[in-house]
Amino acid sequence: MDRRSFLLATATLPLLAGCAGRGSDGTVRFEGWDYEAQLVQRNIDRFTRLTPDVPVSYTPITSAQFIQKITAEFLGGGGPDVLYMYDDSLAGSVDAEYLQPLDDIAGIDAIYNAIYPSNAAAMTYQGKRWGLPYYTDMQALVYNAEILAKAGISAPPTSLDELEQQALRIKRAGVLQYPLGVPAQLADTAALWLWALVFANGSDLFDQDLQPHMSPLTGVFEWVQRVSRQSKVLDPACVQLLPVPMDNAVMAGRYAFVLAPRYSLRTYNDPAKSKAAGKIKMAQVPSLDGHSQGTVSSTRMYCLNGTTQVRDKAIRLLKYLGGFDSTGLPYTAKYWFIQRGLGFPFHSLTTDPDVLTVLGKFADSTVYAQLAQVARARIGTSAPWYPQFEQAMQRATQQVVIGSTTPAAATASLDATARSLARSFA
Repeated sequence: MDRRSFLLATATLPLLAGCAGRGSDGTVRFEGWDYEAQLVQRNIDRFTRLTPDVPVSYTPITSAQFIQKITAEFLGGGGPDVLYMYDDSLAGSVDAEYLQPLDDIAGIDAIYNAIYPSNAAAMTYQGKRWGLPYYTDMQALVYNAEILAKAGISAPPTSLDELEQQALRIKRAGVLQYPLGVPAQLADTAALWLWALVFANGSDLFDQDLQPHMSPLTGVFEWVQRVSRQSKVLDPACVQLLPVPMDNAVMAGRYAFVLAPRYSLRTYNDPAKSKAAGKIKMAQVPSLDGHSQGTVSSTRMYCLNGTTQVRDKAIRLLKYLGGFDSTGLPYTAKYWFIQRGLGFPFHSLTTDPDVLTVLGKFADSTVYAQLAQVARARIGTSAPWYPQFEQAMQRATQQVVIGSTTPAAATASLDATARSLARSFA
């Protein structure tokens, strides 16, 4: 089954109604998942005040249904003019001809030159640029310094073995039964914590030609199984844990270590929301040899409908959301950081006084910037079959955690899966 047929088969077909007449009144239809919809609307209202000749209709969609909903709209010959897009889903949406490249847009080079290379790479597919950045973030080792101190630990670990030993020390001191947590429930988003462990070792699972090389997973899986089945410092409930429940556990002081995005610390260290406020720190992702070589980045972007009837107006909205304002400031990226701590893709904001003031309230600015500098995008997302591979990787990780397969067998299975998917989509 090719990608377009797959999307057709999995789309929520009853949602096809109501797509007719798109752009007929000059309104730009903008759709995104429902994260902080009121803040999105507030920013759109500002845009329409500044640009009264570009009316915008904004519709938030439940996150879990977002891809299915817009796929159904596109298959019906409609779809929003401007939309959010996951880096994981970009290749499939391009191959299905739902989007159009942005290379001919005035100022596109300046925007791409101003963002981190990992974000530019995530929005580039088949040599063309398809998005402008919404936000980005990088996985970090997040730890509760107070819990570490109770076990006599003064600094976070740099290697995975040291992470296990510190967790054991906390466990044996009677502080926590399961000091380590990760969100390992099956989800429609990526298991970025696992990718972070791969990238920390300077490895990847795919080469530039998207040929799979799964061997780096074996060492990571061996560690995951050891902390789960032998030292038993990894919470066995992790296979039922999604990011939000994990966040709640961190704020309640139930974990000493988690692998989480940097922006989580905005909430973790909020005294109004967290019992652990002021105690949560972050560090580089530990590697097998103790010399971390990076972490994984995620990129969320704004894209343009391939057949929009209001292209010029849609581009003006797109550039407001993912580019610069009239003063040369990436206004919307800064807005999201100030409001909710979402990671900014524009490296100029690392020295912005307002950003530094807010950042200083919840994180170490030096570590925050270092993580951005060493972060890498996943090459594998350039494969239109990546979402199916991601699902297989999550299942294999769960099997490793519960001990129903060996690390070597899980790695071999994922290698076979990736090769099979590549053939089926060829």
